[in-house]
Amino acid sequence: MVSEEFIMQKIEEANDGGRAKTFAEFIASMFTGRFVEIYLSDSYEEVSVEQISTNYPAVFVGKVVGAYRECLIINAAYINKAHKLQLGNMMFLSERAIKALNSVDGNGTIEEMFLRSKESLDVKAAFDQSPQK
Repeated sequence: MVSEEFIMQKIEEANDGGRAKTFAEFIASMFTGRFVEIYLSDSYEEVSVEQISTNYPAVFVGKVVGAYRECLIINAAYINKAHKLQLGNMMFLSERAIKALNSVDGNGTIEEMFLRSKESLDVKAAFDQSPQK
């Protein structure tokens, strides 16, 4: 799991000296060698039942290899002709296309993090540590 402290350390490193890192380079500095899921704001499936429609977010999953300027490179997972999951499809993603990225670490998937707006008060109540007025 990537901690808040680790992220702040990487931000400080990215801001120190020389050329500022691109978003892709920043991601690579945190996740090289780790598995991530990347959401590009597309849906892979829409399920409609009567008057309710549910979209399921499409994500790429793979291991971060590195970055070259604004290009994030991942060793992407895919389903081969034998219908088996495997790695080996090198994917080059424009950092501008990335809407969200999440470490695959057992602490929730992007799909699980999509909440309805009315649930925001529940989140605040469950985790807010600040003193109440």
